[in-house]
Amino acid sequence: MKILLALDPSTDTMDEALRFATEKKADLTALFVLDSTWNDYTGHDWLSGSGSRADFLEYARDAEITSETDIIAKFRARCPSACEIKTATGRVTDEILLELTEGKYELLIMSHPFRRGLEMMRDAAGVILKQANCSVYLIRDNQSHRSASDVGDLLVASIAT
Repeated sequence: MKILLALDPSTDTMDEALRFATEKKADLTALFVLDSTWNDYTGHDWLSGSGSRADFLEYARDAEITSETDIIAKFRARCPSACEIKTATGRVTDEILLELTEGKYELLIMSHPFRRGLEMMRDAAGVILKQANCSVYLIRDNQSHRSASDVGDLLVASIAT
């Protein structure tokens, strides 16, 4: 079995993915996506001609890079050496769906809500559930996450391939 973990700041989701992969003796790959859609999000209004828009885009890019470093470090500290880590750049949901297809994964594990880049304001799970070609295991992201056996804390959805 091949599992893809969509990385975000949730250590609960990381831990659950590692537990699940170990239990199922599955190959686990973690994917971090640098969100490159900030330019589109800010639009092309009056700020376009000023330095403010450019400064904000530079700030957003730097924040994405810092987030990548921090989140990958958290995951590396938790995972055995057998875990593969990949990075991509683009719209977060598009890159996750692309990796699912190219990697022929059987399961995607991700937080809900998913907290990466602009996906904090979008419905990442909804987009993924509509378009994924594999099963999706959503883990409620909260500070008091209980065990996987407590269905109240887990959302599980299966997409027919």
